[in-house]
Amino acid sequence: MTRPFLTVLTTPILGAPRRLYRRVRALLRPIVKPGAPLPAVSAYPGHFALVRSVVDGLRAIGADFNFNPRTFGAVGRVVYAPANEALRQAAALKRRGRIDYLVAGPVNAFFPDECDSILSMPEIDRLIVASEWVVDLYRQQAPHLVPKIRVCQAGVDAEYWKPVGGSRRDRAVVYWKSGPEAFCAEVEQIVARCGLTPIRIECGRYDRGEFREALERAAVAVFLSSFETQGLALAEAWSMDVPTIVWNPRSDAEWRGRRFRAGSSCPFLSEATGRDWTTVAELEGTLRDSLRNRTFKPREWVLGHMTDSICARDLYRLIQDSWHPA
Repeated sequence: MTRPFLTVLTTPILGAPRRLYRRVRALLRPIVKPGAPLPAVSAYPGHFALVRSVVDGLRAIGADFNFNPRTFGAVGRVVYAPANEALRQAAALKRRGRIDYLVAGPVNAFFPDECDSILSMPEIDRLIVASEWVVDLYRQQAPHLVPKIRVCQAGVDAEYWKPVGGSRRDRAVVYWKSGPEAFCAEVEQIVARCGLTPIRIECGRYDRGEFREALERAAVAVFLSSFETQGLALAEAWSMDVPTIVWNPRSDAEWRGRRFRAGSSCPFLSEATGRDWTTVAELEGTLRDSLRNRTFKPREWVLGHMTDSICARDLYRLIQDSWHPA
């Protein structure tokens, strides 16, 4: 078997006895539990949005890689492991000389000392982060990791996130991720004063189809998030040709009970994709100006900068350029 250059690993590889046990259990399940549906299994284990983008993007560009191989013999000399159990297994493989180069990030941990300081494992050769402000965070908290860091984004499926056309865009999506509900409600009142019907999308409580349907009718999307390392939901809105009006406080924020200084809520916002605001007092003017703006080209920007294939090509080249086999 020819090993690929790269393996994307998000699920640990099982040993032969464990694989045999699982096969036998699968064969016996219809007898032991007739009619019981099998548990749902994700096609992209790990951080779904990131893993899906990387894997689909690498497939689209014809990269020499495989994804979650079943056996150790099929693992490439370079492993990208954006999931912690898989990362620990890959580190053990590197210690045994089974792989040569190990890449992690950007979703294994946010703080450098999270998850038993997993990002400080010496076996990690390259650490991916999604935006420049995260590099600044690491420079403050773990300067020893900075030489390993490279910035690379995940992409979006521009065919899934594609406007159908013909719908009347008389609404505004209000994407609520941070801040009290009273803050979100105040934003919705401002949206209504500007002549649009607000549609609330609460982060973590919607499915992709619901979000896409809401964006199909939206003239704009107002995002409420205290920080984003990339902001894939923003890119999904842009891919639907919806400009975004983003709360961007750039102030103290919290993640899992820990305080830190956030660098941005919209690292990739541009003149083509929307506007930001800091206080509620600024929102109405920013929103009205944005609704009069005819120069936004959010989908065009995504097609040129943040599709699955564009971002996967950047990641693949970054890894190729970083790895120097003996």
